[in-house]
Amino acid sequence: MFTIDNYTIDVIDFSERSEPLGSEWMSWMDEKVTVKRFTYGMKRVWRLSCVEKDVAWTNSVVKYLQEKMMSGETVSFTVYDGDRYNLQTTDVYVVSLELEIPVVGQRNIRRYTVILRER
Repeated sequence: MFTIDNYTIDVIDFSERSEPLGSEWMSWMDEKVTVKRFTYGMKRVWRLSCVEKDVAWTNSVVKYLQEKMMSGETVSFTVYDGDRYNLQTTDVYVVSLELEIPVVGQRNIRRYTVILRER
C-alpha cells in the first residue's frame, strides 16, 4: 500500500534512488593524490508511475500534488509492501509530476508519474 498524505495511490511501477550527502576533495598523501570523502547522510528519491480511475478532478491526487509542488510544501509518503519494501512515514517534496490522459474511449482515467525527494 502506497500513501501520500491521506491519499492511497494505485502504483504500477516504483523505483528508489539513494545518493550520499557529503563532500569529496583531493588530498596529497604519501606522495600521491588521493580522494577524501566525508559522508554525513543520504537523500532518497522515489519515482512512482500511477493510475487514477473514476476520480473527479476536484478530488484528484494529481491536482493535490500539483498544489503542494507549487506551494513548496512537503507531503507525507508511506509504503507498506509486505516483505518486499517498507518505508515509514517520511516528509518529501514533490519535485516532478507528469500527467497522461489516454485518448477518447477511456473515460476518467489518468496516468501519472510523480518524483518525490526526501526532505
